[in-house]
Amino acid sequence: MKFNILVVEDNVTAGESLIELLEELDFKGVLETSAESGLKQIEHGDIDIVLADLNLPGKDGLWLLEEIKKDHINIPLIMITGNTSVDVAVKAIKSGAYDYLSKPIDINRLQVVLTGASRMRKLSLENERLNETSNSKDTFAAMIGNGKKISQLKDMIARVGPTPASVLILGESGTGKELVANAIVACSDRNKSSYIRLNSAALPKDTLESELFGHIKGSFTGALKDRKGKFELAHKGTLFLDEIGDMPMDTQVKLLRVLQEGEFERVGGSEVIKVDVRIIAATNKDLFSQVEKGEFREDLFYRLNVIQVAVPTLRERVEDIELLSKTFIDNFSRQNRKRLDESALKVLKAYSWPGNIRELRNIMERISIISPNDIIMASDLPQELVGNKGISKSRQSTDYEGTMEDIERDAILSALKKTNGVKSEAAKNLRIGLKTLYRKLDKYTEEGVDLSFLK
Repeated sequence: MKFNILVVEDNVTAGESLIELLEELDFKGVLETSAESGLKQIEHGDIDIVLADLNLPGKDGLWLLEEIKKDHINIPLIMITGNTSVDVAVKAIKSGAYDYLSKPIDINRLQVVLTGASRMRKLSLENERLNETSNSKDTFAAMIGNGKKISQLKDMIARVGPTPASVLILGESGTGKELVANAIVACSDRNKSSYIRLNSAALPKDTLESELFGHIKGSFTGALKDRKGKFELAHKGTLFLDEIGDMPMDTQVKLLRVLQEGEFERVGGSEVIKVDVRIIAATNKDLFSQVEKGEFREDLFYRLNVIQVAVPTLRERVEDIELLSKTFIDNFSRQNRKRLDESALKVLKAYSWPGNIRELRNIMERISIISPNDIIMASDLPQELVGNKGISKSRQSTDYEGTMEDIERDAILSALKKTNGVKSEAAKNLRIGLKTLYRKLDKYTEEGVDLSFLK
């Protein structure tokens, strides 16, 4: 994919030279000489990344950055300046710039920064593509990811949705079973009819039956008037029964009757009520084992299991972790945009995620709130992500080595060695503040890390 890069530079000669560099790196460049004309190009053109000089006539680069943040937040802006002060870099990045380049621009540094910005832009475009669907109900908008497993799941939903068959959704807690049910309904020809949800584990037996089938006045204490149940409310539509594996055996018998005969009586009533309802059920339990143990009715299982949809775990979707993390980070840090460092991504991809997407979402929310840094590094992640209990066994020997502090330390020492110990250059390559780097080095000195190569 060839990205279009807008160069905003009032010095035409310098701007044209930068365009030539971009073409050497297989990018397509367009030049504007003011922040105002640059903004118009963004609004009317197909721009993916912006390279803007900080010092422009009239409105400066920071003004352009603020304007981009208002309506084009997913377009990365890289600030260019002749001022080599780290303070300028920090100000630009804290204002929302993706990164910072000093004049004269080094082509190797330019390539590194553009590679990262291109990946960020690609993720943003992919997320936008996933959120745009021909279905008016945004069928798959909430199902973020483009890996093999999630793509297969979406294909399955698209095939299952239009049928009238009952569906049994199986998957661990936190994998997004309700999102799958919602997508099935959106693909269904019943999507304009009632869609009713009920968690079978959230209610005691008596209350559950009243919720499902309704009751008549006086049938039990507190039944002050006749009330319709979920089945009546879902007539001609869909009823989603979550945590079906927790449903009591007596209630299972009554549910089976509705599935077989399409009729039931309210609690305390004798009138037979006919309904036409499609059932979608979900569970994180092993229903096969429950049937063998006599904890779940076999006949009900087969009635529900006409079509089975298995939701993959997050550890089976490692390729989607970066996109999911970025999406959650963007949602939780709208006021102060944050992004994940490579060291943090490495830890996230190595973790086994027993709580699946729900756990990832909660952690992204937590670090978006408590992390003081714009760039989230491995050390900013919660400690529970580290250690053998958290690391996927299939990935321990290949993708993950040591703790996240080890990963971060190795990255910092490697950057310093590449710059021959020049700390300001290493900080820029790591995309962290110089003060942060000095603080890390002080800590390593206390820990006895060999830093003799810096002297």
